[in-house]
Amino acid sequence: MSEVLPPKEFIKDLVGRIAARRTFGSHPLWLELADGKLSAEQLKLFAVQFFLQVREFPRAVSAMHANCPFLDERRDLAESVYEEETGRISGCNQPHPELFIRFGEAVGLKRSEMTEGKPLPATRALIDWFELSTKQRSFIEGAAAINLAAEGQVPGAFGPMARRLQENYGLSKEAVEFWDIHEMADAEHSDVGDNIVVRHATDAATQTRVRDALQHSLDAWWQFFDGIQAAI
Repeated sequence: MSEVLPPKEFIKDLVGRIAARRTFGSHPLWLELADGKLSAEQLKLFAVQFFLQVREFPRAVSAMHANCPFLDERRDLAESVYEEETGRISGCNQPHPELFIRFGEAVGLKRSEMTEGKPLPATRALIDWFELSTKQRSFIEGAAAINLAAEGQVPGAFGPMARRLQENYGLSKEAVEFWDIHEMADAEHSDVGDNIVVRHATDAATQTRVRDALQHSLDAWWQFFDGIQAAI
């Protein structure tokens, strides 16, 4: 059986695993996007697939909230759900999927092309993982999959991406607000996951399940980008 790590050492272990495979920051597709190398049609394809998971992400946070047995963390997650669905805490006053639709329209898509888009297999697998990790696994595994492995990758990646999108694709600040809002909001959301893991993954079996959920999530995100890259 694996050795039990003290809380602070365990979170360092998890953060190291995330850093070793920073999907948002190091995937070749992400770098091509940042460097302005995608054509107009390729950018549209990316936007449709990215929107499909953005639309489902608030439901994953909501499922975490419903499954959370810890009062303080449940309050924090309630705020996260409220922000995802309304944008009223950040002040953008738009549901986060709506912010992404604004981005999609700015790159030439119609709303219907996003809302009626068909997910690639890897996109569908990622969305299915959102549901499985938050509804069929323990709460703390869901925290590792969603707060740490997903939201935990955003800070330091989305803000710079917003600037590169403006520079390389001629987009306005309003068009990239989705990226800027998440740079700020997900820094707070992922902290929730840190606290949950530190407080509650205190035995070897739980730590093993958390590592597994984290790795599954990192793999699903990488394959999501792989799928888009193959399609374009």
